[in-house]
Order: sequence, then C-alpha cells, then structure tokens
Amino acid sequence: MKYPNKLLILAIFIGQAFLLGTFAAQKKWDTAYSNDFKQYDIGDDEPEGLLILEGNFSVAETNDNKYLGLPGEPLDNFGFLFGPRIPGNLAIQCRFLSEKKGRRMPTFSLGMGGVTGFRLKVNPSSRKLQLLREDAVISEASFQWKSGEWLTLRLQREQLKDGKKWRISAKAWHGKHEPGDWNILHDSEAKESAGKCSAWAAPYSSSQICFDDLKILSTVLSPHQSR
Repeated sequence: MKYPNKLLILAIFIGQAFLLGTFAAQKKWDTAYSNDFKQYDIGDDEPEGLLILEGNFSVAETNDNKYLGLPGEPLDNFGFLFGPRIPGNLAIQCRFLSEKKGRRMPTFSLGMGGVTGFRLKVNPSSRKLQLLREDAVISEASFQWKSGEWLTLRLQREQLKDGKKWRISAKAWHGKHEPGDWNILHDSEAKESAGKCSAWAAPYSSSQICFDDLKILSTVLSPHQSR
C-alpha cells in the first residue's frame, strides 16, 4: 500500500508543477520599452521615446549614473509621456530621487492609459501612496517616503478571467530589493484606456528630481528596447 500512496503524491506534485508552469507562461512579462539614459549626452533634452509635456527636463549625471533631471524650480507639477501605446496587460516602472527641505517635500507619480487612465502617486507630506483615476483618489495605503533615497514605483494592470474587470496593482519601495507584496490592489470595471504611459513630479522642496530606469512590460508584445 505504500507504493500507491507514493504514486499519488508524485502525480499531485507533477500536476501542481504543470499548473504553475502554465500560469507562469500566461503571466510572463516581456520588456516592451526601457530607458536608463546611459546612451545620451549630458544636457540632452529630447531622449528617444519621450514626449515632454511640461518642465525643463534634461539628461544629467551624478556619481557616474545618468538620469533625466528636473530642476527644483519653478514649483509646479511637471511630466512626460514615454514608450509605445500598449493594449491589454501592462506594467510600468520608474525610479525617482529627490530631497526634502524642512517640511517641504516633492511628489512623484506614474501613470498609464493617458489622462483617463490610472495613476500611482506618492504624497510624502501625507505619508500616503495613492491610486488615482482622473485625479480622484480611489484607493490608498500608508507609505513612508525617505528623503535622499531612490524610490521605485510600479503600476500594473491585468485582465481578470471574466474578461470584464481589470486588477490594478501598485507598489513602492526604496533600495534595490523589490517586495513581494503589493501596497494597493484594486479591481475595476472601467474601460481600458489607450493613452500612453507618463511620469510626473512636483519639486515643492526646491530640490532637483531625478528620473531613471523607465520600463514598460507587456504580456502581448514582443520585446523592444529603445535605441
């Protein structure tokens, strides 16, 4: 009777491995666009794949690391579009760096689907990570921003099995190690927005804001990297 039990356990193990493999294949993310600004000259204000909407952005360098810099003045919200328009499952990511001055702190945002799509915003003054749609906060979580440390934002949408809803997932973290858990999970029946991805920041502390390692990932497009 021992062997049948062993065979049963082996069959269950193989079945689970097969299901996990199938799931992983369905959720495989390929890089559709990326930009770390290494290939651009310092002062370049037109990196390939970007459309500046507002702000005096240009490529800068600190400690042998190139990035897209936004001056600390004027004090307003500035941003740019990046990458191709991509339908279906989509994930976007960007790193931000800035510093506070006294009680004045900057804000950072990452958006998908144009003006009618979803946007992930870090609001350090309120210690919140917020998910917005058309400027309305639809979900939020507590988050402690650290001045002077690189911050990564990731925003993701995946269509659920019923084909009618989207799972919007968002997370933020400092340092190189991405956490496994999401800060925000939100299911939406909103129609998919076809606009481009965007990154925004407001230098309310009068400190420069750095943008780096832009990424767009998709489960439907073949990989493509800028330049």
